[in-house]
Amino acid sequence: MPTISTVVAQTLHKAATVLRRDAPQDGMVFGELWDRVHALSPQLEADWASAVRESPQANNTPFKGYVNRNASSLVRAGWLYRGNRRWQLTGLGLDALDRWPDPVDFYGEAGRRYRRWERQQQSVSLAATALEQLPDSGHWVVLEELAAEFGVDPGVLGPVLRGTRSPGWYLALGEDGQAGARLPMWPFERDQWRALLSEEGLLDEGRSSLDTVRALPDRRLPVWEALVAAKQPLDEAVTVDETPRQLWIIRGVDAVTGVPLIRGPWRDDSMVTLDAGFPPASLAGRDPGSVRRAVETALPTAGPARREDVARELDAFLNRMRKGDIVLSTDGFETYVGVVRSSATHTAERWERRVDWRNLHKPLDFLKDLPSGLSGVVQDADSQILEATEYAETVLALIGDMPRTASLPTGPAVLPDATAELAAALHMPDTTWLQDCVELLRSTPQLIFHGPPGTGKTYTALALARHLAGASSATNVRLVQFHPAYAYEDFFEGIRPRLGRKKDGDTDGQLGYDLVPGPLRKLADEAERRPAEVFVLVVDEINRGHLAKIFGELYFLLEYRTERVHLLYGSDDGRGFRLPPNLYILGTMNTVDRSVAYMDAAMRRRFSFMELHPETPPVQGVLASWLARRAEEQGGDPTAHDDSYVRLLGEINRLLAESSPGDRSFRVGPSYFMQDLAHAGDGALERLWRTQIIPLLTEHHWGDGIDVEEVYGLPVLRERLNIPPPPADDAAGDADDIADPASQ
Repeated sequence: MPTISTVVAQTLHKAATVLRRDAPQDGMVFGELWDRVHALSPQLEADWASAVRESPQANNTPFKGYVNRNASSLVRAGWLYRGNRRWQLTGLGLDALDRWPDPVDFYGEAGRRYRRWERQQQSVSLAATALEQLPDSGHWVVLEELAAEFGVDPGVLGPVLRGTRSPGWYLALGEDGQAGARLPMWPFERDQWRALLSEEGLLDEGRSSLDTVRALPDRRLPVWEALVAAKQPLDEAVTVDETPRQLWIIRGVDAVTGVPLIRGPWRDDSMVTLDAGFPPASLAGRDPGSVRRAVETALPTAGPARREDVARELDAFLNRMRKGDIVLSTDGFETYVGVVRSSATHTAERWERRVDWRNLHKPLDFLKDLPSGLSGVVQDADSQILEATEYAETVLALIGDMPRTASLPTGPAVLPDATAELAAALHMPDTTWLQDCVELLRSTPQLIFHGPPGTGKTYTALALARHLAGASSATNVRLVQFHPAYAYEDFFEGIRPRLGRKKDGDTDGQLGYDLVPGPLRKLADEAERRPAEVFVLVVDEINRGHLAKIFGELYFLLEYRTERVHLLYGSDDGRGFRLPPNLYILGTMNTVDRSVAYMDAAMRRRFSFMELHPETPPVQGVLASWLARRAEEQGGDPTAHDDSYVRLLGEINRLLAESSPGDRSFRVGPSYFMQDLAHAGDGALERLWRTQIIPLLTEHHWGDGIDVEEVYGLPVLRERLNIPPPPADDAAGDADDIADPASQ
């Protein structure tokens, strides 16, 4: 049965094929192109109707409109140009047809390139705006320099300029002035580039030929000079009117006095700051992935949930917050509103953005002036930075500014298919297992990964969640961990005590109580406000909590997403609460943990289950794949890596299977051998065995009379598998190192 994505992929691939065959130079009006595609593939309409009917997500968009909208991925990949209602295949698109002849692969690659553009969208827009100022200046710039100036991948910027053709797009050239930066081009594209450069007086006739177009080298302008000449400095490249306005609630207190920063430097110096402790040198890039890796490196001992929170706030401040956005900060009950006026810069161990505060002399009272929904968000003390864009127009109206908030997409959210890129990142042989997960979520939006320890359940759940949420993963993915003391009040919402505050912000000694939302309530409210986006809650160790107690009345909503229930504390204001259809739950469950009980039958019915087990795909070959890639990254031959780790893991699990025939619940997963501790020089494997493998197996065999060292000891397994031990002098040296660390 074809899916919606498959039908769209086939349609766009067929459209590109028709353009290559019938209209390579002039393109084709979309209406005519649509008719030709359906004449060649008349079954597409029936496939579309069937896919929509079988999809768990409601879709009322006409087939033609849906395809036209999703063609944006081809435009941002630089494969397609759309102008004056005509579609035209670019040289990059021609090359893509040859490289990805399968429609699903073709569309999937376009989607990956679209997401790369989406992650850098704001910076790409700034670079394109700078180029718009260059026509009639008689100069050109180097594409790589322009990309570096705005922090953009040139492999993203070049194709986007080819696909969108914004004013001045043709003035971003290669280092030697060559048009196209050595990317594939049709002959007519070179002719067009030649004509445009000639009109600007920039064509170098002597260095150009039939196959190459170059600009005059003495008309090359350094990017920073181009920006000055255009009177378009970086911080002014986009005006407020052009930028969709988001609303951000931002908090900060002085580390010494505890006084809100809005009372001091933020107010006095017209700024907001983030004391994240991450200087630019620690960030390989500002994209969400680089931010997350920097946080994981800087906070190795923090829990996963804490690292996720820090990464989300840092990504919001660096990337998602933009010029023209609104910021809101409080000092006691006094609420101040400002407009962001600069990009993020780093000074004195903190990140800063300039802000034009609008109501310093007439602050709002967040209890009296703000709508109840927003005042509740403002009182949420869990985060330093929160987005509340749905209230932007209300806040702007309160301070007398004209509302200019871009309308939010209305949905429905669509889960993307699994990609080869995601499978490769998880060391899976193909997308089959991951696509099964996606299809299960489309049917039942709750899925649990279960299996023995070390099989990568949490890692896989987070990777899949971030893939499903796409470019918004930094804000749309949350992780929580259940434990025996976890309750409904922690997970959804509960009453919390607070000390009352005076007007000056000091406590008044009075005790008050607030209804505080938990992670599920926060994410559900966000998903309700942004129905076109995918939100994912990852629940680690889901079976360690008392599920019926934690979920409460939400137990019913897991199965009946279209229904509403009245909440325990009445916060639904009598309207009832539902779990939005664009909110998905991924859980992990350790099948060997003897301290917890399995789910009851009613709860099991509300979840789908996917096993991760060392003896079956996709986990079966993960360790070998990881070792091969590690060898390749270190400059070795990936086909000749040391397979002793794979053999040792296999032998452990063989022995476990023999000791408990018919019981698959306990095995050792490959993750134990995919950590630095296992590969940190001489003696690394011995340390791993002594500190992790043997204790794990000792606990498993507790009370059954088995001598764990005799059966599973590393020397014993090495001898049985004919794996030579490390050289004696190296082993002795390692022992000396362990015995006397101070001597190192």
